[in-house]
Amino acid sequence: MQTEPPYLSFDPDQHSGWRPIIHRDVVLVPWGTNEPGGARRAAGLFDAQSKLIPEGHCWRYPGNPITVAPVPPAETGRLERLAGRWLFGGIFYGHFGHFLVESTARLWAADLVEDLTGIVFYPKQKMSHERRLYRHMTPFFDACGLDHLAIRAPQSPVLIDELLTPPPGFGMNEMMAGSPEYRDWARMRLGRDIAPAGAENIYVSRARLPSKRGSILLEERLERLMEAAGYSVFHPQEAPLAQQIAQWKAARRIVGLDGSALHLAALVAQPGAQVALINRGPSQNIEDYIRQFRRFAAIDPVKIEALDGYYHPAGRRVIKRETYATLDFPATGGALAKAGLIASAKGWATPDPMELAVAVHEIEQDLGAQLAHNTMAANG
Repeated sequence: MQTEPPYLSFDPDQHSGWRPIIHRDVVLVPWGTNEPGGARRAAGLFDAQSKLIPEGHCWRYPGNPITVAPVPPAETGRLERLAGRWLFGGIFYGHFGHFLVESTARLWAADLVEDLTGIVFYPKQKMSHERRLYRHMTPFFDACGLDHLAIRAPQSPVLIDELLTPPPGFGMNEMMAGSPEYRDWARMRLGRDIAPAGAENIYVSRARLPSKRGSILLEERLERLMEAAGYSVFHPQEAPLAQQIAQWKAARRIVGLDGSALHLAALVAQPGAQVALINRGPSQNIEDYIRQFRRFAAIDPVKIEALDGYYHPAGRRVIKRETYATLDFPATGGALAKAGLIASAKGWATPDPMELAVAVHEIEQDLGAQLAHNTMAANG
């Protein structure tokens, strides 16, 4: 019988009112035999009577969970037992942006739980050794003062002595505003022992990310223009997490294409900093970043829409986050100058067509595919 999907009540101005309630002898099922495919997952929590615990659903948006209930194991006597008291963390994503936005969404509740042993997640990926999924993210837990807790993302069902299931306080779209509990926790906890250090004016670059990630064409040209305007080029993925936090705290002016690194910036940037976000493609994910900066740091970013069009692999479905857009350089420079982020738009000229053709060819070589051009109105 088809049932209505659960709905998450999410209001960025309303405290959840959650208080620690302990579930005992909980079975966590990380994978189901009924995997739906796509972004959705079969994973769930079951109580001692094998009834689904609804709070074990995971959410990317409030309207519909991205988890479906799996089939609980028929016999639990041989399951690995996680002794002690654990906090349920949702799905553990290896991708930095999804980790920040979704995997940290319940960490705010750790301060409310006494005698906590660790945090347990559903894994996002199947791996023979679960630690491979989360070992590169342990500096984040250190930066939050949670380094004393064990982290688990078991690949097979486990039996948990005691489990607490707080609601998520962060996510995408309207959830990007964060709940009051999550915003308070992030501003108080994340990097509180890390002092500001780094350049005051930074341009956040995507130029050294893999080609499949998408960006704009000729970003190196944009880097040179920003350096000439007094900015330091910052490649966040090349810096340890503590250094990233220190740099975001030190920055008084931040300019960049919308991208995952800016989620961390919005969590720790100092109110009063100036931020300009340049839309890099047809997805319009830029609105999420604007919402996050406003609610977490009281910063109203300058939004720059200055794209002529974009390229994508010919004959394939357009994946909006993986396109390569063509930037209107004069319009971008003009918008930055108008906002007072650069002194002048002088030198922000339209690229030579041959320079653009060479850039397209280089991306085609990297991707091993011919690129087709679309206007911003097409498929967008």
